[in-house]
Amino acid sequence: MSDLQLGTLEKAVKILNLYDERVDALTFSEIVVKTGLEKGSVQRLLFSLQNLGLLRRHQKTKRYSLSPRIVSFAVSFSQTDPLMLSAPKYLEPLARLTTAAISLAIMDGINVFYMHRVSNLVTFDLALLPVRRLAYTTAAGRAMLSRMSDAEITGILAHSPMTPQTNKTIVDPDQIRRILTRAREDGIAWQDEEVVENEIGIAAPVLGDGGIPVAAVTLSMNKAEYDLETALRRFTIPVQTAARNLSNPALTASRIFAA
Repeated sequence: MSDLQLGTLEKAVKILNLYDERVDALTFSEIVVKTGLEKGSVQRLLFSLQNLGLLRRHQKTKRYSLSPRIVSFAVSFSQTDPLMLSAPKYLEPLARLTTAAISLAIMDGINVFYMHRVSNLVTFDLALLPVRRLAYTTAAGRAMLSRMSDAEITGILAHSPMTPQTNKTIVDPDQIRRILTRAREDGIAWQDEEVVENEIGIAAPVLGDGGIPVAAVTLSMNKAEYDLETALRRFTIPVQTAARNLSNPALTASRIFAA
């Protein structure tokens, strides 16, 4: 660990990272076990996180959950980040052109977050709440992974649970690497019913400083409308154009993966 890193802060973040779509509340003992931290350290950290308003403790169950104050950070990000602010200018015309569901996704560790989302303007069948998915299974994640170094790809795949989301999810690391190589060559990534049954997706990377992938523009649609081959033929150029228009050397990305 670097001399510049704060161990206490990293431990606090380790606790916050326990919460995801599968975990809404944890007991003190569960937090100790899951983090591997000493009981005294966990006790002090939980007290501080409560006082800061980042965690709340339920009086009856004695379980800790995230506080609504966490949302304020996401709101601040969405309202001030240059990429989030410029996204509607390019995503909404793409949605009208394709009549497909369009999203701007960002990457955090092994996951992809769909932040700015425009529903299918014909059926309105895409929920607009932010969604988190494993990066290697998604078109957006693959678009960004295709522009990363081999070391970054290896780290992300090594720490990702290779759990099929559908009966078509590709979980073989070597096959995923071959898909990423082709996506890098073609400038477009895809998934075919690997995340949700009957859904296909294609995506192109949004690039920032030094060609670093900072996001991806994703088009999603029901397979009853187009098969993957037809969708790629019809929509690759519009998706790539939107991603290219959003790309900017002034954009920066945080550290993509930390073991």
